[in-house]
Amino acid sequence: MIEIYEPVVHAIDKQPAVAKIRRKKCSYMKGCTVPKKFAVIGLLALTYWICPASAQQVDPHTLYEQNCAGCHTLHAGEFVYENLDLIDNTLVGKKTGRPVSAFLETGHGGLSPDEIKIMMDHLSSIRQSGRLFHEKCRICHVNAKELARLNLIIRDGILLGRYTGKDIAQFLLNHGRLDTKEAARMVDVLKRQLMTTPTTQN
Repeated sequence: MIEIYEPVVHAIDKQPAVAKIRRKKCSYMKGCTVPKKFAVIGLLALTYWICPASAQQVDPHTLYEQNCAGCHTLHAGEFVYENLDLIDNTLVGKKTGRPVSAFLETGHGGLSPDEIKIMMDHLSSIRQSGRLFHEKCRICHVNAKELARLNLIIRDGILLGRYTGKDIAQFLLNHGRLDTKEAARMVDVLKRQLMTTPTTQN
């Protein structure tokens, strides 16, 4: 017989009686020797541990580096501006004119449908940024991802300095030789770096 052990509760004080234990059939888990509620919790925890991908976000930078950089440039930004064009809101190869999404859907890069969507969003956002970070910021900063994730935060929808608390939209108006439109576009670029940061499990 498959059994689990469950404490008997007195009707008067509603407290578990340590000395009195009854046996109860377990119909859902063979070899179970723990209270039912703990067994259920254990199963949920095991499921979460085995399948963490559904609980965390995919980093588009890491996705590119692991699946594309082996044959293409090391970073997606360089690849986009050397090889891709944006025509009628469609990202296409400069040489072939073929939509990048169609190429990836043939199995190039070995990406899943969800990963293809993430990659296309990533490459398109780089192309739409106009290479602003590369032209105006790279002289002092390594890349937008590191700058944003190490030094910035989003609070109530506003991009702020992590350590200074400064409003970055205002700060950029007097920093980096950016005009008003460029500063707004840069804020969007930096926010995206934070919004695509993978969640971590505690």
